Amino acid sequence: MTNKRIFIGWSGQENWEVARRISNKLSEANYSPIIGGEWRASLTVSEEIMQQMVGCDFAIILIEKEVRKNRREEVISMGFNPNVMMELGYLLHKFSDANRIRRILINMDPGELPTDLQGAWSVVVDKAEYPQGDEEAKEKALSQVADAVVRDFFSYMENDHSMPDKLDYFDNWEENVQDIYHYTGNFRIADKLIYGMQAAIYSGEYERLYKKLISIRDALIQEDRFGDYHAVVCAMSVLKVFVITHRLTRTPSVEQFQEMYDDLNSAYERNIQDPNLRAWCEIFRIDKLELCYEVYANGTTDPEEKAECYNEALRLCHQILSMIDAHLQGDGSKDEKYALLYQAFANRNISQIHKNLAILEPEKAEEHYMQEKEYCAKTLENRKLLYDYYKEGKRKDSLSMDFISQEYLLALAEQNKFEESSIAKKNNQRTVQTIFNKWREKNEIRNMIFQKVEQEISKDL
Repeated sequence: MTNKRIFIGWSGQENWEVARRISNKLSEANYSPIIGGEWRASLTVSEEIMQQMVGCDFAIILIEKEVRKNRREEVISMGFNPNVMMELGYLLHKFSDANRIRRILINMDPGELPTDLQGAWSVVVDKAEYPQGDEEAKEKALSQVADAVVRDFFSYMENDHSMPDKLDYFDNWEENVQDIYHYTGNFRIADKLIYGMQAAIYSGEYERLYKKLISIRDALIQEDRFGDYHAVVCAMSVLKVFVITHRLTRTPSVEQFQEMYDDLNSAYERNIQDPNLRAWCEIFRIDKLELCYEVYANGTTDPEEKAECYNEALRLCHQILSMIDAHLQGDGSKDEKYALLYQAFANRNISQIHKNLAILEPEKAEEHYMQEKEYCAKTLENRKLLYDYYKEGKRKDSLSMDFISQEYLLALAEQNKFEESSIAKKNNQRTVQTIFNKWREKNEIRNMIFQKVEQEISKDL
């Protein structure tokens, strides 16, 4: 959980001092605290704060009624700072899990919050009164508030509520990629970049993103406030595979293969502190190294070279599945749904590689056929689980749903080869054709998955 970005919202001089104390304690624990409005890289404070909130993983909002007095020092009103309320409203919209916003009510009751916020999670913290001018008493009072806030935050994180669902990055890619394109170094982008990267590949955004990352990488060499550099370099090595091969449609030359191999063989993730980010960077790196071998094998005419590349790709696929399993049993126990994406990719690749090896090694054709069948079934299982999750949950209206659905249909169509019952085969064909026709009528979602499903359907006609 190191390097997670924590936005701290505040109002009033005293709460700014509390925010500074909270920030120092979080920094000591290897988090990346961001005090609202502290940096001025943008033209206005409001622009800066919006950028900071967009890039945060969690938030701590210090809420205290502001006392307004007239010239005679008489109290005329007590209310909430509108900027803090705006920040809280934005964050409630941003996070699907409202508990990731730690709302700290200082010397007030939850019932005093605006009606729309009543019933939402909050914790009450007392701030002791102290004589004006008594700096020692002030230091003690403000430190006690900061300590209480930090204790609450650490308790929340220790209860394992700390990890955002990685599918959020995947589903919100259109918003996240804009943050990356407008990145000025004032928030961490590693999570958005790595966990959402598959959406860039799906949508064809990979080439534009790769070009942007060149400038981000060069800037981070000079100053890397949030530890983004190695994640950016790792992402570039992954995206380069799709840039060079035009999304796996062109065979790389020997020189290009060597260039991709050298990049992907560098363990950039070793310098990433966050264990989850480090694990997924390694999985993606090995996954794309496998693709390099597979694409090269598909294009070469030398049978021995082809078989050698396919077998190395096969070994890497099994390594990827083992890495994902190990991650799910450790720090990534909450990544089960996200992992289905990449388990399905690896299982399908294994199935396709055995299909190709059956031609190259006719003496082992039956063995390869059985392996192709087994891993095709595993792919369908992975993709159906993810498809059902999307279809039934809040993600059913996301753009990702289209890609998830098409991949599920592709798995269904490919499974037809192994259906022994003619009735089951026809039912499969009908399901695929019916749902697929809806996309054909849309005529705006044209991508490599769409084309593969179309090819499989044409085989059955």
